[in-house]
Amino acid sequence: MALLATASYRHDSDTTAGFSLLELMVALVVLAVLTGLLAPNFATISGSFDRLNARSNLLQDLKRAQAESLTKGCRGIFQIAVGGNSYSFGCDFLAYDPASPPSYDQQSFSRTLPSGVQVSASSQIIFNSRGQSVDENDVISTTTITMTRSSSEGSETFVSGTLLGTGLFALD
Repeated sequence: MALLATASYRHDSDTTAGFSLLELMVALVVLAVLTGLLAPNFATISGSFDRLNARSNLLQDLKRAQAESLTKGCRGIFQIAVGGNSYSFGCDFLAYDPASPPSYDQQSFSRTLPSGVQVSASSQIIFNSRGQSVDENDVISTTTITMTRSSSEGSETFVSGTLLGTGLFALD
């Protein structure tokens, strides 16, 4: 009999569970105030991540281009698109393309940069089959590479560095 009494046990009507309407409204007001304070910073945070990702991708892609030139034994051509909003890399196999500037025979990869981010170089980026940075005449050379971000507030350079003849990229 005691078992039946336990099974039909009910809570007192005085105990409540959950939130009152007032508590819910206060929580929503606090959430709205915090959102209002953080929303203007979202564009700044997003721009910061765009710069960081573009910088990391460029450094990785330069190393990848150099490594592919070494492994495939080709002249690697790193082409920056007009406007600087994208770039691509490919191998120029023997006999080398006599055109100036040279172009690749087979594309390995390409990348489109985030909106507002541009890359530029002082000269075309070419790696010889030994991974060295060279000019179109296969003479070891250095190239200055910069990345800028344009926004409504203006333009800022956030990466600047030199690709040395050894293939090492030194950030300024």
